[in-house]
Amino acid sequence: MPGEQFSFLDLSREDIAAMPARLRKKIAKDLSAEDRASGHWLLVGSDEGWLLQVLARSLRALPARAAERRAKVAEENILRLMDVLIDDAPRHEIDFELERDNARLRATYLRDTPTLTSAEVRGASGLAPKNKSEPASRWKREGKIFAVRIGGKDHYPAFQFADGEPIPALKRILSALPDDLTSWQTALWFASGNGWLDGAPPQDCLRRPNDVVAAAEHLAAPAIG
Repeated sequence: MPGEQFSFLDLSREDIAAMPARLRKKIAKDLSAEDRASGHWLLVGSDEGWLLQVLARSLRALPARAAERRAKVAEENILRLMDVLIDDAPRHEIDFELERDNARLRATYLRDTPTLTSAEVRGASGLAPKNKSEPASRWKREGKIFAVRIGGKDHYPAFQFADGEPIPALKRILSALPDDLTSWQTALWFASGNGWLDGAPPQDCLRRPNDVVAAAEHLAAPAIG
């Protein structure tokens, strides 16, 4: 058994006093004044020299590791406290109203617009890459599609696909939209009535890609006046 490879001897004050002065001095040089005064020493022995070396290195590193861990725990506690304080802090009514309206918009969007997970996109594509998030994540990186975050995971609005692949015009449309648009803003733009498309949502007009690109360009154009 691993525990039987070490032998331990708890030394009393009398045991320590009986040790040769030279040995006591050699052992005590690595101890703090408090430890030297306490007289609580533990003698560890083993027939396996390499085990003793590992144990010695581990014990020497322990104070620094413990200090790092204490600092990390303290930082985590501070962040948790900040979260509590921020949650309890009074906020302007307008902030609450905006957040509530935004949540309602997203809920309505998810109710009306089907979305696909990475696995569902993968299954529909007929491809079998080793990375299960592919090909959806690759198409997203290439700007061919976009995703919205739901529960910490990417979900891809289904209107972007035809026969398991991204609709070719999507990349042109996404490129024409403002660079600072968030994924949810992009999703809501596609789903909202658009004056440049006779009031139709862009996602319903993908058979007229040039018109949708033009609508996206109008959104990206700076306001004048």
